[in-house]
Amino acid sequence: MNGWLVDKSAAAREGDPVIGSQLAELAGELHVCQIGELEQLYSARSADDYQALREELHGAYTIVSAPPDLLERALQLQSDLAQHHGMWHRTAIPDLLIAETALYHDLGVVHVDRDYERIAEVRPLRARRLG
Repeated sequence: MNGWLVDKSAAAREGDPVIGSQLAELAGELHVCQIGELEQLYSARSADDYQALREELHGAYTIVSAPPDLLERALQLQSDLAQHHGMWHRTAIPDLLIAETALYHDLGVVHVDRDYERIAEVRPLRARRLG
């Protein structure tokens, strides 16, 4: 599979002219994983808003499933980050899960979040910072 997983850090800034334009350029190549879907749905302000946002996500992106061994992968990544550079193991847990899902599906991650750049130092992750 080719393309990009959209991290919430980028999706939340879709209204920004620069980031919105960059995301539009990648139309057709963008996906959201189940962890990313959970992150974005967390922001819903009501049951109706939740349902509308979920429908919007499913209409705009292909939803990518998690690898069967996701937790083991994320634990190994966290360990590798700790070994690589001191406190890097304190990377946000959703970012670890999203990165490992992207790697499993041979996808990159589009983001506005320094965690993916750190992860790319210990994994062959394609991380594209928008903005």
